[in-house]
Amino acid sequence: MSDGPKTRDPAPAHPCAGCRFGALSVWRPVAAGLRDVLTRSFVRQGLDEGEVLFAQGQPTEAVYCLSRGLMALRSYRQDGATSFVRLVYPGDILGFRSFLADDIHQTEATALMPSRVCMVARREARQIVGGTPQTLDRIARRCAEELARARDWQRMSVKSDNRRRLAELIVQLAEGLDPESTGPRRIRLPLTRRDLAASLGVEPETVSRLFRRLQDDGVLRVSGRWVEIDAVDRLRAESAGIPNADAAGVPLRSEAPRRRHR
Repeated sequence: MSDGPKTRDPAPAHPCAGCRFGALSVWRPVAAGLRDVLTRSFVRQGLDEGEVLFAQGQPTEAVYCLSRGLMALRSYRQDGATSFVRLVYPGDILGFRSFLADDIHQTEATALMPSRVCMVARREARQIVGGTPQTLDRIARRCAEELARARDWQRMSVKSDNRRRLAELIVQLAEGLDPESTGPRRIRLPLTRRDLAASLGVEPETVSRLFRRLQDDGVLRVSGRWVEIDAVDRLRAESAGIPNADAAGVPLRSEAPRRRHR
């Protein structure tokens, strides 16, 4: 047996350290004594397009964070009707409401394109939250921010016309699918016309008419599910609700500084 000085094993690396959203991770402030619990329970999972992460009515098994791709939350009524709830972008967390309420999932989460999620199992997540109140604070902030986004969208639904709201949704999709681009861009719509209509509160036929008008006015071009945005300033103007003549210099959200607790 060695008589040399005893040393402690180094603390395991934080599993969120290498992620571009790591600084805002809800697990970032985990207590030193619980980092090993977090590391052991932390799992990354790939999802194919159309794959369901969790189903409505399924017991809560983990807290999830989308690290790559795009997902949709939908709810299903007893009569079989489907309601589109919201899009989930990289950096967003999922399943936290059911986790906090210790309840089943009230929505279904589906990958709209090849995606990847990071997850922490429910039991270990509760242990971490119990020993690190700062993590619960970050989760609560996410809840508040989601409610604020929903309130803003509802307020916009009342005050804005359908054309502006569709333009705003396309801006959000462009930001989520191609966040690094600052000029003309081409994106594949991950949502069906029915989902787009549900998010705007209109009929699918109305969405088709709105796309035709935006295309006729030179704001964008549509071919199937592909959208080409050549006149970026025009789309900025449409989504911001300002006259086209004043559109120059109004950035897409991906070009403007923003604060997001993810």
